[in-house]
Amino acid sequence: MENRTIEQFRAKLREIERTVWMQTKSEALCCGVTMSQCHAILEIGKAGELNLKDLAARLGLDNSTLSRTVESLVQDGLADRTPSKEDRRATVIRLNEKGRAALDRINSTWNQICRQMFRNIPREKHEQLIESISIIAELLAGCCRDQCSSSKPALKGKTEVRRAMK
Repeated sequence: MENRTIEQFRAKLREIERTVWMQTKSEALCCGVTMSQCHAILEIGKAGELNLKDLAARLGLDNSTLSRTVESLVQDGLADRTPSKEDRRATVIRLNEKGRAALDRINSTWNQICRQMFRNIPREKHEQLIESISIIAELLAGCCRDQCSSSKPALKGKTEVRRAMK
């Protein structure tokens, strides 16, 4: 592959990264919660309830980092933490009424943003865009996992990524 193609791809990724970072930095698009809280709220909301270990795995964070985020959710009155019935050492995290309201605001805000973006993309390209973004997300996640476990990144092949996405 040409260096020019790689450089163009990297430049576009940086543009996306900067734009998303700038928009989410203000907390306005995450409806008054931090980005960490936003991601945790979305995952807890999707699952209904999660223990810290499962939430950490979904977010790709270690337990100690995530416990601070969960503590802030509890302190801000967005989530409740209760002992697990299956494992006395574990706690279960659930969104309470205020947390579910925050989840609804986050989803509504981001659905509106995405709806506006899709209005500017030809309808016949919607599925192609979602597939392309899915491939990029999977490849980046694999690269980050591999980077943490070894000194050089090993990206999965396109066929492997597509198989994993199904």
